[in-house]
Amino acid sequence: MSFFKHLDELSDITDITWNDRKRLGSLDKASQQIMRGESNFSNAQKEVFAAYVSGLNACAFCYGSHAAVAKNFGVDTKVIEALIEDIDAAPINENEKPIFKYLKKLTLSSSKLIQEDAEAVYAAGWSEKDLQDVILIGCLFNFYNRLLDGHGIKGNSAIYQFGGEHLYKKGYSVPWFIGFIKGMIKKSKLKKIKEFTS
Repeated sequence: MSFFKHLDELSDITDITWNDRKRLGSLDKASQQIMRGESNFSNAQKEVFAAYVSGLNACAFCYGSHAAVAKNFGVDTKVIEALIEDIDAAPINENEKPIFKYLKKLTLSSSKLIQEDAEAVYAAGWSEKDLQDVILIGCLFNFYNRLLDGHGIKGNSAIYQFGGEHLYKKGYSVPWFIGFIKGMIKKSKLKKIKEFTS
């Protein structure tokens, strides 16, 4: 159960951002650019980065949701679980491992990042832009993890599947008129979530 009266067991990130559009509305556009903008990383890879950071932070909502998005893109959840357990033993390409090590350090001990951490990423064949893409995803999801956990939103498997399907199909953009149709969306969301639980 959430810590705020305007939120409930069906709430997700949009319920927080809709309630404070002045300060949080621009996150939708930033998220779309970071997660679906031009990059050498595929949408599937970006979603794995998001789920990985969220898993390190033990953010149930973001981990569940973004593991579900990654699954819709064809990534087995066991790969993300393996990364959280041990990057070196995880079934990923060798040149991706320095990226996940960088993300781990960025998430758990960012002040300890050193030049050698970046050099390991470059030595694996990635560019400065690639590293910046990874940093932006890491920062975005460290923020979202704390935003959701701070509001007491945990979700459940049906909500994760609902969110995973929505983000897979429609991305992160939220139309400007969304606040006017929140009630209709809530009813549609509830119906869809019931489908996932049946």
